Amino acid sequence: MEQKHYFPPLYGGVDCGKCEVQNCWCRGKYQRNRRDMTHTSGRCPRLPDLKGFVEKEERELYKSTFMLVHAECGAGGLHLTLTIPGHKRTRKVYQTKSGYWYCNLTNAEGHSERQVLNLEGYQSKDDILQHMKSLRTDYIILRCSMEGFTV
Repeated sequence: MEQKHYFPPLYGGVDCGKCEVQNCWCRGKYQRNRRDMTHTSGRCPRLPDLKGFVEKEERELYKSTFMLVHAECGAGGLHLTLTIPGHKRTRKVYQTKSGYWYCNLTNAEGHSERQVLNLEGYQSKDDILQHMKSLRTDYIILRCSMEGFTV
């Protein structure tokens, strides 16, 4: 998936020179790459916080740039849904017994296939639940990418 706009990587520094917003008030502040700080403290408005949220003004642009997994913990357990840029429909995210994350997509011939996803740093639902528990939240957003194979 080609990125159309610059959003800082989740790990590592923010490169303000790559961003198309030239008059950002966070430019040049030492806290701009800290995900544990708020936007009002100097964190880059395009860098997601620990729960995966960017600033409200940047959210539509963020959704149109990255595939996002929305993790919500409810009465029935953990529910994972995927939003794909350019697609209106959300898709459920599943995990195989062997540990692969996947979603069901329709290929060019009209057949359903299980497209493998990469949720970096999360090997199981328990990992996601532990992260949510440490943040004391029941809803987070995770970046994901599509792998080049199916299961």
